[in-house]
Amino acid sequence: MALSMDEQRMLDEMERKLADDDPMLASRLRSFGHPGLTAVLRSPRVRIVAAGAALVVIAVVSVVVYALAPFRDGGVRQAPTRTAAPHGVTTQMTPAGQRSTADMSGKRAH
Repeated sequence: MALSMDEQRMLDEMERKLADDDPMLASRLRSFGHPGLTAVLRSPRVRIVAAGAALVVIAVVSVVVYALAPFRDGGVRQAPTRTAAPHGVTTQMTPAGQRSTADMSGKRAH
């Protein structure tokens, strides 16, 4: 049943006074009946979409971490270089990290 124009005018005036007196209550009453965030999150469709999105994010992060693992050391890792020594000559590392060669007679050359 529709309200008469006089009743509608009085109702509008009461709403304005309520909004002026207690804006917090007026905003709560305006949002009454609208589903909140918790009601939306209870939807099975939203849960399935959220689970799928979480799965995709976890997979992407795992692949990125796996792909970047070789660069974890900052690219400092270097393969040791070996120089070809003549037959009968051995190479040793000195405490200072310099390579020293010695032939079979025991003579050392730097």
